Amino acid sequence: RLMLRKLRKDDAEAIFINWASDPEVTKYLTWNAHKEISITSLILNDWLIKYYNEDKVYRWGIVETSSHELIGMIDVVKWIDNKFPEIGYVLSKSHWNKGYMSEACKAVINFLNKEGYNKIYIRAMEENIASNKVILKCGGKLIYQSNEEFPKENRTVVINNYLIEK
Repeated sequence: RLMLRKLRKDDAEAIFINWASDPEVTKYLTWNAHKEISITSLILNDWLIKYYNEDKVYRWGIVETSSHELIGMIDVVKWIDNKFPEIGYVLSKSHWNKGYMSEACKAVINFLNKEGYNKIYIRAMEENIASNKVILKCGGKLIYQSNEEFPKENRTVVINNYLIEK
């Protein structure tokens, strides 16, 4: 049902329309919804540069194969101790509750395992029920909870920290 591919310069509009401009989609993310496509374009350009200038950049657009629509993104958002990947993801609201993110996440986990990464981390706010369900479906085991500042809302939140081991 899905294809994962590198992002392209012409994806800015789909990213903006399908998720980056939606406050409900970005509610639990570290950044606010984009008010203008120019913001999305600047960030996308930065990501495209990183594909070619940095090692270990794993970032994919999620494309629904039946419509060829770019519906989300999944990537390694950071490296724990410079050797263990942490996955992050986002999906357009119109595609929620269809199993797409679990499917994409499992594919990325399998890819990272084949690349030799036997430990993969994923984090989600405790209150983000849907994301926590995706992580559990993908084999995540809750290893600890942490209280962290969520600057965009000026509050402290509980973060569930998960580990997926091969």
